[in-house]
This record gives sequence, structure tokens and C-alpha cells, in this order.
Amino acid sequence: MVLAALCLCFLQKSLQPIAKVATPMIDELSGIAKSRQYKNTYWVHNDSGDSARIFAIHLDGTLIQPNQPSYEGIKLEGATNFDWEDIAIEGKTLYVSDCGDNLNFRKDQCVYVLPEPDPTKVTSVANVKKIRIAYPDKTPTSEWRYDCESLMVSKGRLYFITKWRKNQKKKSPDTGASIYSLEKPSYSGVNTLKKLDTKTDLGGWVTAADISPDGKRLALLTQAPEQSVWLFDMTKGGDIFHHPIKQIKFTNAKQCEALCWDSPTSLIIANEQSELFRVDLQ
Repeated sequence: MVLAALCLCFLQKSLQPIAKVATPMIDELSGIAKSRQYKNTYWVHNDSGDSARIFAIHLDGTLIQPNQPSYEGIKLEGATNFDWEDIAIEGKTLYVSDCGDNLNFRKDQCVYVLPEPDPTKVTSVANVKKIRIAYPDKTPTSEWRYDCESLMVSKGRLYFITKWRKNQKKKSPDTGASIYSLEKPSYSGVNTLKKLDTKTDLGGWVTAADISPDGKRLALLTQAPEQSVWLFDMTKGGDIFHHPIKQIKFTNAKQCEALCWDSPTSLIIANEQSELFRVDLQ
């Protein structure tokens, strides 16, 4: 199927930060999700190399925490941060994606599931569940197309968008991506994902994505060689990449790694340098 030409394309020349996360504990921000039950609360986490912990922040970059001096984030008991790349939320449940695969060898990619804690009262979460995943088309000789930095959840269904590489060189981006889904996650055994669609010309590799709270639109973030946000229509069926709404190109946001819906008409982007940006969609 040939992808129809975009009817709308906006160029936003340069983004300016609206805030920077104020704590040195968040030193390589890799995922962001907006709480549905706590006002002005956004969940974030670090990339690989950190312990299994999450943080809550306000949009001005300040940390939300219990009143104690030794706070080091909210620990996810029983979890491991091998390569955490995204965080998603639905209702009162958080989903943390340990699906990064920079070297194309992992067989243990998973998603941690936990009830959203009260960030003003909690320093650890004990009842963390684990969803193990596998790709239906990945083989020992597969191309480098199974690194995943984008997790979304809508109506109980999990979606994953892969980040392609041209070859074994770690920093060689490809502009394509595939989207997979998991309709009925199981906490026992390995869940094989369903491949929904592929697009080869996104302009940059995919580093984050989020589905609008009403389930109608998918926002997708590309980083290199072209920085942009794509919007896709989720109401047309499984071939989501064949239903673009618009692409918004931008510059000056450094290493963009995280994205979430902030309102029906705006997104929040975060980079590894812990800066926060707002992108208006109108």
C-alpha cells in the first residue's frame, strides 16, 4: 500500500525549553508520562545504568517527593533497569518499558506494570508485575530493527514502535519503524506481539510515542537525522502508519527521548539533558 501524501506539514524552526528537571538524580531522562489522577504530575525515569526507580516531577521541573532528606526516587521492587526506554499510563496503572536493545541480542525484553503510587507518600512499590515480550518476525539473523524506545497503552492494549538502525554501528539511524501490539497481556510465559504496520520514511529514528487519552491519535517523536513529531489517526484500523494527520518539524531540542500528551492540543517533549519542551499542535 502506498502512503498518501501528507496534507499538512508545519515547520517549527526552534524549540525553547519551558523548564529543566531540577534534581541531579535524573541525569539521562528517557521516558515521560502524565498522571491522570494527580494534578500537574509527570512520571519520568533514567535510561540504562540507573537502578529500577521512577520519579515524579512538576512541569516546572521540580521534584515531587515525600518529606524526607534521603529520598532517592521510587524503587520498583523486583525490577531491573537493563535498558528502560519509555513509560506509559492508563487510568491508575503505570507501565515501564525495559525494551531497549542497542546491540540486537536481547531475549528478555519486558514491561513492568504497577499501580500508580502517591509520589508525596511512597518511596517503593512492592506489587510490580512483569510482561515478557517477543517479536513474531525476529530471528538470529534479523536486521537491526528491534530496539524499542516507544511504549503506548490504550484500552488495555499495549503498543510498541521499534527504532531501526541501518547496520551494526550503534549510532547509525534508519528512518523506518514498525508498530506492534499486544491485546491481552499475560504475566506468565512470553507474549508474542502482533505486527500491525511499517513505515520506512519517517525522517528520523523513533525515540518516543504516546496515544492520546481518548485513544484517537498517536503522537510519534523522531530524533535523527530529522527532529519531528508525527500525528497518526488511530481510528482507521491497524495500518496506523498509513493514516497520517500531520508532521511538525523542529530543531534545537538536543537529544529528544521522551514524549507525552499534555492536553488535546499540546505535547510535552523531554531530552536526555532533562530539558522540557511544549509543542502546540494547532
